[in-house]
Amino acid sequence: MSIFRILLLILAVIHTLFAGFTALVGAFASGGGVWERLLVVLLHPLGAAGVLLLVLAPRLTRIATLAIAALLLVIVIADLALAQRIAAGAVKGDWELVLVFSVVPVISIAYAMGRLRTPGATGK
Repeated sequence: MSIFRILLLILAVIHTLFAGFTALVGAFASGGGVWERLLVVLLHPLGAAGVLLLVLAPRLTRIATLAIAALLLVIVIADLALAQRIAAGAVKGDWELVLVFSVVPVISIAYAMGRLRTPGATGK
C-alpha cells in the first residue's frame, strides 16, 4: 500500500466520522434550507463512503471510480457555492467550516484520477 493511499485512508476515516456526526447534528438542527440540509445530511456522508470505497476496494471498475470522482466533484462544487453564499451574507454559517468538508474530496479526486491512469488499478 502506497504512502499516499495510507494517508488518504486515515483522512477518509476522519472525514467519515466528521461527516457522519455533522449529518446527525444537521438532521436535528433548526435553520438552513433544503439544499443545505441535502448537502450535509445526504451528500457528505455519501461522499465519505465513496472515499472509503475508493481507498479500500482493491479493484474498482473504471465506471465506479469515475462515478465516485463525479460525486466528489459535485460535493466540492456545492461546498464552494455554499461557502460563497455564506461569505456574502446570504446564508448564516461559517464559510470556513464548509470548506473543511472539501479538503478530503479534493485529495480523493486526485487519487481517483491517478488510479484511473495506473494500469491494473481498476477492473475492466
